[in-house]
Amino acid sequence: MLSRPVVALLLASTALLAIAGCTTGAPDTDSTPVVTTPQADISGEWVVTRTVVSSTDVTDPLHAVGATSVRYVSVVRDDCETALCPGTVSSGAAMEAREQTDLIQTDGGFGYEFVGTLDCMNTATGGVLVVDGFEYEQTTTFTAVAPDGGTATTLTGELVYTDTVTPDAVSKGCTRDPSTITVEYSLAAVRAP
Repeated sequence: MLSRPVVALLLASTALLAIAGCTTGAPDTDSTPVVTTPQADISGEWVVTRTVVSSTDVTDPLHAVGATSVRYVSVVRDDCETALCPGTVSSGAAMEAREQTDLIQTDGGFGYEFVGTLDCMNTATGGVLVVDGFEYEQTTTFTAVAPDGGTATTLTGELVYTDTVTPDAVSKGCTRDPSTITVEYSLAAVRAP
């Protein structure tokens, strides 16, 4: 049998450990995204058909509701030890002239963004009126369709494009009404032949 001083010491030690356990910081939370959808192989060449579903641009027939266009998109997903990996996306109206940006992989799909400037053109001459007269942003998101996380065979998604005439361009004679436009597209993609 333990003596009273030993029992008292053991109880005091246990109480201190319990108090210390209660005063420690919150447990670390895992910031890794939760993946519930089997991740399809999205790497490769894609032919993307864009259809305008909404537009505030009343001047450009390419931005009219119902207008369609095609983009050639290459997706390169890096190998990594997690379900969602980084990579690159190249996109353009022709395979030979594409811009590149970072791949943003999500649960069940992926996305990418382009941000930049466009020249303001003189409609009478076709020449450049103001260099970098517009600032634009384009955000694209896709959902990958694949059996049981295999190789994706089709993609569906949406694209939102916005551009604005810069104040500097307005001061140099570049005008448009409205000064900011937004065009929304529905997207359908198939593997390139």
